Amino acid sequence: MSGPNLPQVRLVRGLAAACALLWASACQWSSAPHVPSPGLVRFDRDDSEVLPTIADRDWLAAWPAWLHSCDALLSKARTAQRAWVNVCADARVLRPSTGAQVRDFFRQRMDRYRVVALGPGPESIEAARVPPGTTQPGAVHESASGLVTGYFEPVLEGSRQRSVVFVAPVYRAPAVLPTAARSDLETTGQLQGQELVWLRDPMEAFELEVQGSGRIHLTDGSFMRLAYAANNGHAYRSVGRWLIDQGEVDPQAMSLQAIEQWAHAHPQRVRELLDQNPRVVFFREVPMDDVDAQPVGTLGVPLTPQISVAVDPRCLPLGAPLVLQTVSPTDGEPIARIVLAQDTGAAIRGALRIDWYWGEGSDAARIAGRLHAPGSVRVFVPRGVVPADLL
Repeated sequence: MSGPNLPQVRLVRGLAAACALLWASACQWSSAPHVPSPGLVRFDRDDSEVLPTIADRDWLAAWPAWLHSCDALLSKARTAQRAWVNVCADARVLRPSTGAQVRDFFRQRMDRYRVVALGPGPESIEAARVPPGTTQPGAVHESASGLVTGYFEPVLEGSRQRSVVFVAPVYRAPAVLPTAARSDLETTGQLQGQELVWLRDPMEAFELEVQGSGRIHLTDGSFMRLAYAANNGHAYRSVGRWLIDQGEVDPQAMSLQAIEQWAHAHPQRVRELLDQNPRVVFFREVPMDDVDAQPVGTLGVPLTPQISVAVDPRCLPLGAPLVLQTVSPTDGEPIARIVLAQDTGAAIRGALRIDWYWGEGSDAARIAGRLHAPGSVRVFVPRGVVPADLL
């Protein structure tokens, strides 16, 4: 099945570890339209014969995800996507059995560019396109290294009815979206009757808001999948920052786990903690034809664990293969991987801001939560095409 025909489940790009400090500062998925102008970014042609060392199994594992990218790219009407027609046609007839065949395909049929971020920092992306080989007047910083974090899809226990066990509501979007802050919505009961599902713990419900989608294992043994629907219009305020400012958690020890531990140790103050964030995220239930199916990213294709990444589409072309060099979240060693730009996120801003998808459940959450590392990127594009023309 091609990507555009799949139910549109949007994960909230987690910041997993970056959100350790802010706990999802601006993590929720954004429906803002894609404006095809990058920020302060330069693409330097890389004609070197040698690529970073990537294991054969990793090249081969990326091939199905690349074909998914082609499905989506060839279904788009935008002119920029037409540049992919020939290289995707070649990919569809190739049946690689080794990683070397995949590597040689990308090297021989595509050009490669190093991605360089320009400006005061990765958040400064307000300027217009910078031509290759130039900098904008007043630019104060140039870097080939950015920030890599991880995200995941939570799997939580829940019930369609409230019980003594399941007491924390997750809300559907009302017909008229409320504009009151979280604390007001809770105290006035404005959301009564909008409960979509009930979870065990308010912190679990908040985690679901942070991640923006998830799977719920219901009491009858079935699963439901929730996707982002809307929000109450308030900006996110960091609950992690509030804990630091209150002297409750040491800044050096701040993490998602630290916030959860504090909440479990202070159950009477959980509502006070959550009310520091006025933003409420609403959800919708989406079809669950395959319980093992991965969620769908912004490109419209299933996300592939350890292969799909979220990028800023103003700076990197969606669908493109990337060589990502960063640090392994499991052992801290330098690694290089071939990944696909298949997703976006409200917090993923800048030419070298990468959020790496690690799958679903607790194991993925632990790995994603540890990923907060520098990283560099090379982007593959069709022969004779400049990356900026694909944005």
